[in-house]
Formats: sequence, structure tokens, C-alpha cells
Amino acid sequence: MENGKFDWQPFKIGLLLVATSWFVYVMYDDILGIYNRHTTLPLVKEDIAATFGIGFAVAASAIAVLTILFYVVKKDLSKPETTMSVRAILFLEGIYFVLGFLPAVYVEGIPGGFHFGIQRFLQITIPCLVDGIAIPIVLAKLLLTLNPNKPAKETIKWGLIAGTVYLFAFWINNAGNWIAAALAKGASYLIDYPLNMLSFILTTIGLLLLSLYTAYFTKKTIGKESLNKFDFQKIGLILVGTGMYLIFTLLLYYLFGAVGGWGEWYSWFLGHGYLDLWGLTLPFVGLPLLFYTNNNSQATPNSLEKSDNILTKKQLNIMLYITEGLGIAFYAVLSAAYYWVIPSTKVLTGEPIFKIPITIFGILYFILVLAIVALSTIKKKNNK
Repeated sequence: MENGKFDWQPFKIGLLLVATSWFVYVMYDDILGIYNRHTTLPLVKEDIAATFGIGFAVAASAIAVLTILFYVVKKDLSKPETTMSVRAILFLEGIYFVLGFLPAVYVEGIPGGFHFGIQRFLQITIPCLVDGIAIPIVLAKLLLTLNPNKPAKETIKWGLIAGTVYLFAFWINNAGNWIAAALAKGASYLIDYPLNMLSFILTTIGLLLLSLYTAYFTKKTIGKESLNKFDFQKIGLILVGTGMYLIFTLLLYYLFGAVGGWGEWYSWFLGHGYLDLWGLTLPFVGLPLLFYTNNNSQATPNSLEKSDNILTKKQLNIMLYITEGLGIAFYAVLSAAYYWVIPSTKVLTGEPIFKIPITIFGILYFILVLAIVALSTIKKKNNK
């Protein structure tokens, strides 16, 4: 690729698409909750709180979309404007996690609770305690450090910590549900079905390794005093890795079905109200960052090189835009399969009119993400 300034446009568009996907996800969950929450004790206690909680997430995601849209159109935002928007998002998200998860612990996640047992402990108690306590704490701390008139060191520190806690919570949620599914079905559910074993290992071990790598990156980066000193390639790798886990796991289901029979894992993973499926779009923001190269740690957004002999800047951007297009088509058809029959809890992802394009767009999206990751690796080797 040719020498030149780092092009932020694919990143900005990707960020807008990710925020929009987040909004689409939480809006669906909120509408579904309003119409279909339980009305009898004890679950009504949990469901009312969760419905109110997801409403705060809808508001947070709407603010994120509007803020990023304004940033893309206007090309810039003042520090006070950005700070105000981020504070609002953090505040609303903190309320969402408290209301959305702690009541579930009280109703289903403690001894004597609704159908409490080892599976509920793994699926409800541990994940919801982390989501309902740890995440709001780090979000609150990050909110309190945000000040456009003070050095960014503390904000960077707590932003990194919050991102790390989010990823660990993501691992705890998914690993807990896979382990619970294996306990319910027995060891043969994994041993006799290699695809289940693959999914189990990717979830319990793969996501853990990604989380530990994120923690390591956070520890190494916490002392930085400005974003210009960040290794954005590593951030891009973490975002792409998280998104690719979701894409690959979802494609396993669409290509091979519920291997070994329907179980707790498939119920969890495909339950749009429980899984952050908008994370399928995270490569939109991760991929451009793989090409952000510091020059002797003195780089700024205007002094970044973007050079190798494989692609020109224009060709790379075209690849990034095509990938984003395929990814958003993948996510849009998937979301339509949920929205089409709302407020019914029925999902149409098994219908050919939805399943076929979901599978095709998903495979193409997955392949292009891998191709761009490979190009970034070659570029990195060429620049050494």
C-alpha cells in the first residue's frame, strides 16, 4: 500500500453501523419484553425490572447513534459535546446492568430461588452478579473520571479496565451456559459430537484466552497519557476476535443445525433477548484499526503510515466497505427474522427465505474478515 495518512472514514462508518446494530438489538429486546414478560410470581419481579432496564439501554444506544452520526457528518465534535454524550451513555448503561441482572439473581440465582441448582448457579448467579455489580462499578468510575479539562490518563485507565471487565463478563456468560448445557446433556453431548466439542472449547477456553490477552494489554497500556500512544492494532485484534467468535459460532448452527439435539446452549446462544448479537458487527471497527501503524511511538492520526506493496489505500478501503456491507446484510436479515413476527417470541431464522441469505452473507462476511486480517499480518511483517 502507498504511504499516506491513516484514513478514518471506514472506521467512522463502521462505528456508526455497530452503534446502529446495538440499537436494533436492544429495541427488539425491549419491545419483546413489554409484550411477553411473565405476569405471575416470582418471575414477574425479575421481568418488570429487566423491561425497565432494557429501556435505559435503548436510550443509551440511541444517544450513541446520534452522536456518532453527528461526528461522521460534521467531521468533528468538541470535547465538552463528546464528554456529555459519553457520560449519558455510561450512566444509562449502568442503570441497565443493575436493573437487568441483579433481580434475576434474587429470583433465580440464590438457594431457594426459582428452580435453583448448579445449572442456574452457572447460568444465572455468577454471570448476573458480574453483569449487575462489576460492570456498573467500572462504568461509574469511568464516568467520574471523564473531564475534558483534565489529563486523559485516568479516563484511559478506567476505559481500558471497563473494556476488560466487559470481555470477562462475556466469557463468564457464554462459558457458564455451555458448561450448564454439557452437565444437562452429559459428557456424550461433547464427546460424540466434535462440532459441539469445538464450540465448547472456543467458548470456555478461547474466550478466556482472549480475555486474558485483553487484561495483559490493559496492564501494559494503563500508564499511557494519550490515545496517540496506544497500540490500536491490538485493540483491533481484540474486537475482531470477539466478533469472529460470534460469527463462527452462529454459522456452525446455520450450517449444521443443533448438533446432538436442542439443548441449553442453543437456547442461550440463539435467544436474541440474551445474547449481544450486535457484537457480530464488531469487526467493522476492529479491521480498520489493524492498519493503524505507529512510527516509533510518536504517531498521531495525521502522521500514521499505511504502506505495503499489496494494496493501495483505495483498494483496502473498498475491501473494508464491502466487508461492512456483507456484514450489515448478514445482521439485517438475521434481525429481520426476529422482528418480522414481533411481538411474538417466534423466530423465523429456520425459514429458507431467511436462513439461506443469512448463511450466504455470513460465510462471505467471515471469509472477507479473515482475508483482511491476513493482509494486515502481511503488512506488519513487511514494515518490520
